[in-house]
Formats: sequence, structure tokens, C-alpha cells
Amino acid sequence: MKFIPHGKLSASIEDDIFIIDGTGPWNKEALEQATRDFSAFHQELYGKKWGVLVLTHGDPIHTPDASHFLIDAIKTDKKHGRISTALVIKDCDDIKFAKIHIRDIYHKAGENLQFFKSEQSAKHWLQAQLSAANKLVIQG
Repeated sequence: MKFIPHGKLSASIEDDIFIIDGTGPWNKEALEQATRDFSAFHQELYGKKWGVLVLTHGDPIHTPDASHFLIDAIKTDKKHGRISTALVIKDCDDIKFAKIHIRDIYHKAGENLQFFKSEQSAKHWLQAQLSAANKLVIQG
């Protein structure tokens, strides 16, 4: 049986920050499609230190197979320079549950994750993370 992707995702890059804007919930097929669609962005970032800004709308919930797919994708990205994720949740019915769900996924992936109320504060934090990571590379 073939499943139709559920959930929307778009992406862009700004100053070594991979920005993902999405409306959930998501299934594995949506994440697989996004991975194919975003491969050029990954090629641009891989080999550098980079961060991720996730802007979610609606309920940012992943089906179980989507959660496993995302964990593996984050682990792969981390091998290629991904250092941190900042997440802004908008228009969510149960923000407490959403944070628990997302925190669990990112914890299993070994990702440094912080939640923010605004895109501006999230970008500021990511820029500080990138600056610190790049200083370590220079000193190392």
C-alpha cells in the first residue's frame, strides 16, 4: 500500500542556518519527500558548521515511523556539521505535549535543541551556537 505524504515542509538557507517551515502533523512519506526536495540545501551545508531553525504551524506531531526517520536524518546531518536546532511552535493546540514529543525525538538523535517564542530569538541563539562552534574549530 502506498501512502500519501501528510504535512507540509519548505526550506531555505540563511547564514549557515537551514530554515525549515512546516505545517504538521507529518508522516514518514512527507519527511522522505522533503529529504529529496532539500538535498541541494544539504549539499550546500555539509562540511561546514550549521544550525537548523524549525518553524512549525499546527500540531508538530510525527507518526512513529516519521519519528524514527527524523532521528536517523538528524544523526546523519550531525556527521556532516549540524550542531544545534532552534524550534518555534506556532498555532498549536497542545504546546506542552508537542514539546515533550519533539524533545524526545531530538534527544534520541543526540541533538542540542532549544525552544523559542520568536524566530528572532531563535536565530540569535543559533548564531551564538555557530560562532562558538566555529571558534572551537579555529582553536582546535
